Amino acid sequence: MTADDMWRRVLAGVAVVGAASASPAFAADAITLTLGGRIKEFFVVASQTQAPAENLNSTGMFNDTRLSVEGKTALDNGISIRAFVRFNAVARETKDIDEAYVDVVSSFGRLRIGEKAGVNTTTIGDPVPQAFLSVDEEIISDALVPRTGITLRDAFTFKRFTGNALGVAYQTPEILGVKVGVTYHPTVTAAVGPINNQLNPHNAIDVTAGYEGDFAGGTYRIASGYFHMASRNGGNDGVQAWNLSLGATYGGWELSGAYMNVKPHSRLDETAWTVGLLYGIGPLQISADYRAAERRPFLAAAMKEHVDRATLQTAYKLAPGVVVGLAGFYGEQTDASGADWDGGGVLGGIKIDF
Repeated sequence: MTADDMWRRVLAGVAVVGAASASPAFAADAITLTLGGRIKEFFVVASQTQAPAENLNSTGMFNDTRLSVEGKTALDNGISIRAFVRFNAVARETKDIDEAYVDVVSSFGRLRIGEKAGVNTTTIGDPVPQAFLSVDEEIISDALVPRTGITLRDAFTFKRFTGNALGVAYQTPEILGVKVGVTYHPTVTAAVGPINNQLNPHNAIDVTAGYEGDFAGGTYRIASGYFHMASRNGGNDGVQAWNLSLGATYGGWELSGAYMNVKPHSRLDETAWTVGLLYGIGPLQISADYRAAERRPFLAAAMKEHVDRATLQTAYKLAPGVVVGLAGFYGEQTDASGADWDGGGVLGGIKIDF
């Protein structure tokens, strides 16, 4: 998306929200521009079951480097406007732009237009607390060779179906602790303009509600959503799904979990669940989490594919924006033939956010 396209969307958002306002809107603040980014470097040592023809290297490295630009302003009638673009700074990526969207926020709620995951992902965030890694860093699934059709990448929010596809989202303001949102993605490909429904899945809808509350010494939250995407004409690559996320904090402790039920139009149904616990004291954090998923490999299959994984992590904050960490992991997989594959290892690295 070009800068002209982005600011055209800003002006369109201002026109929509401004028309609903009681008085004319004028810029109360000058537009502020902020540059940021992140650099993350990881080193992995893993041992796992190998097929007869394989010769897997036990070591590997992963990195994630991105740069971001944010522009925002506030109008004198209380409306705020924010434009955000994040670039992949590594040439290996197939897309230069990771996220590019505009937010228009008023007392009527939040309107978001552009390339961004839907309200389900932004409402739930990380399904479980992790001391070092995050939901965007599903590195362990890369370190352990997949032996099934199951994915643990974005396995508990609807981002797994859409990624950061072009779309429009609206979320209500918080009312008695509750927020409700809806996102529409015309397509989940890089295509723009009219979509050929013969070629691509289309019309993805994400409806999600979340509630946050507190009790003496802590907080709790719950979120649930429904997703549907139509198949390409004559195809069966659409999907419907629902999920549930629960979490609570108390002192330095955080406990949360999530569940996802996926029903592809191919009828290869899949379920996944996870639970995790984190404790933090000062600059040190420690966490443990477990996740498991199963799916039908083909129609009328006698057995299901299955994967599970346990992870123990620790992280230490060296300075603002600088974190070092270590994680140990172990996973098991059962493929469509009933064969078992297992593996584990250790991951370490550094993360710098600026």
